[in-house]
Amino acid sequence: MSRSQTPPLLRVALAGFLAWIVPGLGHFYLGFRKRAIVLFLAITLTFWAGVAIGGVRGTVNWRDRSLWYMAELCTGGNTLAATALHKAVGMQPRARGTLPPYPGDWTATDVGVHYAGVAGLLNLLIIIDAVARGDLSGVKRQAGPKKGGAA
Repeated sequence: MSRSQTPPLLRVALAGFLAWIVPGLGHFYLGFRKRAIVLFLAITLTFWAGVAIGGVRGTVNWRDRSLWYMAELCTGGNTLAATALHKAVGMQPRARGTLPPYPGDWTATDVGVHYAGVAGLLNLLIIIDAVARGDLSGVKRQAGPKKGGAA
């Protein structure tokens, strides 16, 4: 069954799910290849820049920053990978009676959380856009005026 033969509800749901798992993948599935690449790079680089600035232990922190973590979850696979990295880093052995290592400078951690959270909220808009475009992808698009041609 090709994309054009996919039932509209399934196409919309799949476009939304793919856009959540990997930013831009829903648009790629719908045929908007260049847009998908731009969206993927913008969201992924913003998210991982936040993790690099704030450190994975401070930025992806579901216990202390649960609302920001929910925003970060909108980036899907990026947050799941960062959460796995957070757990791996947090499980390093420590001497008994010592405090867990400080996640980083509080200013850098806050900046990192904001970068990652905003990337997630922007991806939420991208998911909504992919769902809307998936709903309309079965409709023939009207061709606009061509550049350089007579109107």
